[in-house]
Amino acid sequence: MEYLLPVLAGSALLLALSAWMRSAAHAARLNELEQDLIRRTRDLSAEMEQGLSVQRRLLTTLALGGELDAEMIEDGRIWRDVSGSEALALVNDAEAHILDVRTPRETIAGFAENAIIIPIDELESRAHELPKDGKPLVIYCAAGVRSAAACDFLSSLGHSSLYNLAGGFAAWTGSRATS
Repeated sequence: MEYLLPVLAGSALLLALSAWMRSAAHAARLNELEQDLIRRTRDLSAEMEQGLSVQRRLLTTLALGGELDAEMIEDGRIWRDVSGSEALALVNDAEAHILDVRTPRETIAGFAENAIIIPIDELESRAHELPKDGKPLVIYCAAGVRSAAACDFLSSLGHSSLYNLAGGFAAWTGSRATS
């Protein structure tokens, strides 16, 4: 009997220690979940703000008399795809600027005459080099995918009148130059 009391006390102590360790593990997991929820909420808020910004720019374009097609509205983008002949007409009629976002290796074979050449991976750091004179900007790459990404990026910076050359450089019907 005299040994029973210390054994019971020891058992109670082990039980309390086990409960404390489980509660600490649950508290850590709860903290982890709380931090994840905060991060997700912040990400969703940023995503919603970005979407709202695009909607505002679309409405501003309409209010200023600009044209939007159904695809632009459905995709939530400010820029539009154009064919080679449409791109050439923009350059000839609206004095549009041309941006080539291909790699230096790709431009060796040729590029659109008077094109500004900024590879896509340098665009973020060199976007300030692009003219902001209100004239349209025709953007092309090899196939039209990187130039679409460039259009998205530049529209997020506030550039307007952006045109993606569908089909890339192969679709360009204007004058070509070589380095």
